[in-house]
Parts: sequence; structure tokens; C-alpha cells
Amino acid sequence: MRALVIDRADRTRAQLCGFLRNRGYEVAVADTGEEGKRLTKEFVPTVAFVAQHLPDMGGDLLIPPLTSQDAGTRVMILAEAVELDKAVHAMKHGAEYYFAKPLDFDHVGMILDGVEALQHSSRENELSRRLDRRKSSRTPTIGESPQIIKVQRLIKLLSQNPTTPVLIMGESGSGKELVARSIHELSLVSGPLVEINCASLSEALLESELFGHEKGAFTDAKVQKKGLFEIAAGGTIFFDELGEMPLTIQAKLLKVLDTHLFRRVGGTTDIRSSARFMAATNRDLPLLVREGKFREDLYYRINVLPIKLPSLRDRGNDILLLADHYVRLLGDSMGRGYMRLAPPVEDMLLAYRWPGNVRELRNVVERALILAGNGPIAPEHLPSEIRGIPSVGKSGGENTRLLPLWQVEEEHIRQVLHATNDNHSRTAAILGISRSTLLAKLKRMAQVP
Repeated sequence: MRALVIDRADRTRAQLCGFLRNRGYEVAVADTGEEGKRLTKEFVPTVAFVAQHLPDMGGDLLIPPLTSQDAGTRVMILAEAVELDKAVHAMKHGAEYYFAKPLDFDHVGMILDGVEALQHSSRENELSRRLDRRKSSRTPTIGESPQIIKVQRLIKLLSQNPTTPVLIMGESGSGKELVARSIHELSLVSGPLVEINCASLSEALLESELFGHEKGAFTDAKVQKKGLFEIAAGGTIFFDELGEMPLTIQAKLLKVLDTHLFRRVGGTTDIRSSARFMAATNRDLPLLVREGKFREDLYYRINVLPIKLPSLRDRGNDILLLADHYVRLLGDSMGRGYMRLAPPVEDMLLAYRWPGNVRELRNVVERALILAGNGPIAPEHLPSEIRGIPSVGKSGGENTRLLPLWQVEEEHIRQVLHATNDNHSRTAAILGISRSTLLAKLKRMAQVP
């Protein structure tokens, strides 16, 4: 929960800030109405305590921007003395409550209890609705394997704690960015999700992209530019390939995570960051720490509740659930009716190692749908490596002996039999033939001298 206090500095303001922090609130303070408006956009408070009289405006003028759909803040007016007509006016225009100074903190606590209960209920209801929508759309984190169920549980926990840093680890193509998007969408934050690839930019460009720059900060800085930490205000900034970030930028990132403050390149004014940190990497961060290529203090700062995505080959029957999801999704986009995967195709998908993970599976399904046309997906619509057929000329070079077709077929049958531990039914399924046909071929092969 976040609280914004907009009032001139005095004893009551200091007591209120201390009271709120003791309740677990993150507190920001503004002395004027204009400063309060700016902080509302950057800080996105849950509740705001606004003085009735401010140096630059009446506190009631802040009610509309604070209670707008973008901010959704619950407003408490602070008055030197209760004036019934002004209290009624303020509450008619959206204020939650009207307190007179000096504050009765037992009374303030009772009102906050109600606000917090409503906020919690609203979050739970919206989260349930979003979870239902995500389930109905069959997200790429679908599955029934223990590994993916753990990932789903962590996604829900992290979406309910929108200030906790998120670190997602896994092989290329395993769906790290999709997990980040899921957490962002379920977190009920008002700001955007912005992404930056740490490996694609030089150190100087990366710093400018993250923090922005002032006009004239360097030769090409013709105008002031906002950085991603500003653009992502109230939302999420997602660092892809975090392990490639230069050490100097890592130090500056750690400072932002610790203080929530940063400066534009060439700037002298601190800017508050309200963006949530998320990052993904396929690198072994503990190894990079030991090698001195990644800061140990940054690693421990972000390694709060890490998500380790399993490789697709370790997820068992999730492969078929995901394949079915992509058949539906991509089939709809192509105007195709839904079709189930045939058992031989399913067996081939399960037997394959999937070095490209979920991304490779999607591409395989898309290819198969294109090749199948209006017919069912058959083994011949899958790439040769998935069907277990070695590519021609991969290992033989100029001295490769070209074999007649019947010998290639027999060698392939023997390879599949070996891979299935001589399971005839599974071998026949992978080969795309009936068991009786396989037995006939094996009988013929046994007769050949």
C-alpha cells in the first residue's frame, strides 16, 4: 500500500507519516498541490491525505486528478477545523473522509482498516477475473507438470506483491518474456510494461535509454529525453538478457532499486522511480558473480523469489498440451477448424529433445499447419529431425556412402527400435506405420543375409 501526504511541513504531517509507515505503507510527501499532482503520476498512491488549504491551491482541486480512473486513489481531506459545508462538498466530489487536526490516530486507523479491506477485496476480485481470462486464453504457462505448477504459483504470488523484484531464469525459448508479461498483467498496475535488451546496446546508449538525458548532456543530445524508468512509471521495466549488462550500469541499477531515485544523464535533479523491476536471463548468474562479471550485491537484491523455467524436454505431457494450444491458436488465425494431433505425431513430439523449447514447438506447429493445408497433421508434416531422420550429408563429407532406399529404411527402423528399447507399438507410432506393417518389415529384415 502507498500513501501520499500533501501538506505543509508541521508536527501533524510528521506524526501522520510515522503512523502510516508503522502500518507498512510506502509514504511520499509533497508540500504543494502541483508537486502532489506530479507525485500522483509517478508514485500512484493507494490513499492520499490532502490538506484543505495548500500554498498554491485549495486541496479540493486535487480530488479529481487523484480519484481519476488512471490513479484510483482514495482521498482523505485534512482540515484545521471541521466546516460542515466544505466537508459535504469534498465528500460529494469524491473524498473518502474528512479529518480535523489534531488527528485522532485511532480514528484514522479505523478508516484505513475499511479502505484496506475494500482494496484487498477489489484486488482479489480483479485478480480472479484476470486469472480466469488467462486460463481461458490458454497461456504458454499452461501445463500439469510439477515444475510448471510451481511456476504458475510463483506468478500468482509475485503478481500479488507488485513491488517485489522479479528474476526469471531459463533456457532460450522457454517463455521468460511471456512469464514477465503474465506477472505484469495480473499485478493490477496502471503503468506500461517496457522492455530493454541489455545485450543489444552499448554501455553509453544503455545508460541513456534507462535514465534519459538532459539537453546538451553529450554531442547528439539535442533535446531532453525521458528514460525507460520514467516511461514505465507505475508499471514495469523488463530487462532481457540481464547477464549481459555492463558492471558500471549494474551499480547504477542497484542504486535505483535501493533508493527509488535516479538522475538523467547530465542532470542534477533526483527523479523518483515507481517502476517495478523484472529481469530475465539464460546465463548462470551465480557463476557470473564468481567470475566477477555480475555484481554480488545486485544479484542478492533481485534474487528474492526467483522463477526457474523448466526446459520443454523436462515437462513430459505438457509438450502435448502446448502443441494442442498452438494448434487451436494458430489454426484459428489461419481460418482452420480445430483438429487433434494423431497418435504418431504425439509420440514424435514427446520423443524429441526440443533444444529451442516452447518457441521451437510453436514454429513446428505453424509449419505443420501450413503443410497440412485443409487435411490433418501427419508425421510427414513434421521436420525430419523430429521424425528421427538424419539430414543428408551432415557427417559423411565427400566419402559418404550413398545407400539404396531399403537400407536407409532398415537402418532407421533399427535406430528407432533402439531408442524405444524394442517397444514395437511405440516404434510403429513414431514411424507412422501400423504395428503389423512394422512386424512384416522386421520379419523381412531378419531374412536378409
